[in-house]
Amino acid sequence: MMHSFGFRVVSSDPDDRSGVPIAVAGQIMVDVQTLLTDIGCMMLRLSMRLQNEIPDKLVRKFDLTIGGGSTGGLSSGPTEGNDEALEGAMTVLCNTLDFLGTGAVGNWMKDTFQEDEARGKIAQDLIDLSEHLKGYVLEYGRADDQKSFEGVDTSKFVEYTVDKDWISAAVGKVERDSVRRNHWNLSNDEYLIPITFDKNIAHSDIPTFAAAGPVILVGKVRRNKEGHIISLDKVQGCYTIPTLKFHRLITKDRDMNLLNPLIATISYDSDTGNWSMRNDDVGISVTKPSWDDCVVSFHEYGIFLFENYVETDRQFDGEEMEVREFLMSLLPA
Repeated sequence: MMHSFGFRVVSSDPDDRSGVPIAVAGQIMVDVQTLLTDIGCMMLRLSMRLQNEIPDKLVRKFDLTIGGGSTGGLSSGPTEGNDEALEGAMTVLCNTLDFLGTGAVGNWMKDTFQEDEARGKIAQDLIDLSEHLKGYVLEYGRADDQKSFEGVDTSKFVEYTVDKDWISAAVGKVERDSVRRNHWNLSNDEYLIPITFDKNIAHSDIPTFAAAGPVILVGKVRRNKEGHIISLDKVQGCYTIPTLKFHRLITKDRDMNLLNPLIATISYDSDTGNWSMRNDDVGISVTKPSWDDCVVSFHEYGIFLFENYVETDRQFDGEEMEVREFLMSLLPA
C-alpha cells in the first residue's frame, strides 16, 4: 500500500506567528517537486535505459498535489493511485533529507546517485532548496513520521554541480561518419550523436564496436536543455546490450512489479535506421526509428498484454492460454 507523504513549510522561529509568505512556501514546494521529479526520472532512466527526454506521461508519475493551507505553511502529498515508482523516489528523497539534515555528506551523494549527471542535477536541486529555506523549516515525510529539514551547507555540494568530465552511459549503434574520415557517430534516434574516444581506446578497436550491433558506450554525455543527448566524448568503454530486462511495468496511475523480468531481445537495422525489440514467448514485436520509442512501445505492449490476459475474467485456450500462463509466471506468487 502506498504511504501518504506530506511536506509543509514553517518558520524556523517557533514564536513567529506571522505565518509563511505564499511566495516563500510556493517556491519551496516547487523546489521539492523538482527534486522529486529529478530523482524519479533518474530511476526511470536507469531501469528502462531511456536515453533522452522521459515521456511526459511517466514524468507526471511523480507529480505532487497541493494539500491546502494550514497554520504556518502548506502541505503536499502524492496523487491518488500512484504506487511503488513514486514511493521509491519519495523514499530516496526523504532518506536524503534525513541524512544530509544531520550536517553530514560523506559518500551519500555518490553512493545514492551513482551517475555523475544525475548527481549534479540533484545536488543543484538541494542547493536551491537550501537557499530558499533560509529562515524556514521544511517538515516532510510520512504522515505518521514527520521530520524537519533546515537546509545544508551548500558549499559541500558545489563540487558535484561543476562539470568535471562527468561519466555516464548511452545506448545506440556505433557508425562510421559518412562524410568525415575517421569520425564516428552513435545512432539511437533520428539524430546522429558525434563520438570521440578516450586515449585508452585503440583506433583499431572502433570498427569492432561498430560491428557489435546495439551497445552501451561509457563516456561524457552532453545534453541540451531539453535533456536530449547531443554528443558523447571521451568514450572509455563499450559493452554489448543484446537484451533489455523490464523488472517493473509503470503507468501514470500504477505500477506492476515482476518477480521475473519481461525480456526484450534487441536488434538494429542499419539500412533502415530502425530499432526492434521482441519477445517471442508473448508475441511482442515492435519496430521504431528511435531507441526510446522502441523501449516505450515494448513497455506499453507489455502493459496491454497484462491488462488483457491477466487482469481479466476471460477464459483462454491454445496459444492465448500459453501467453497468459507465461505472463502469470512473471508475477510474484
